[in-house]
Amino acid sequence: MTETPGEIAILIARYDRNWLISEAAGGGYYAVRRHSLSEGFLGRNDLSNMICVPTLGEMARRLAAERKRENRL
Repeated sequence: MTETPGEIAILIARYDRNWLISEAAGGGYYAVRRHSLSEGFLGRNDLSNMICVPTLGEMARRLAAERKRENRL
């Protein structure tokens, strides 16, 4: 599947309030939470401060899952 620059722009528009999303230097993509959560809070709630994935599709799935877990808190 070929990824387009527009796809990353869609993710940035959707999640930019909480995540910094970018291409990784060695390939793939990463997202870093703009406001880090404590390790204890992350572990108790199955959340992440950073996500590294090979494709934008996987990034979209992971960010959606993070948002779903955050919304249940």
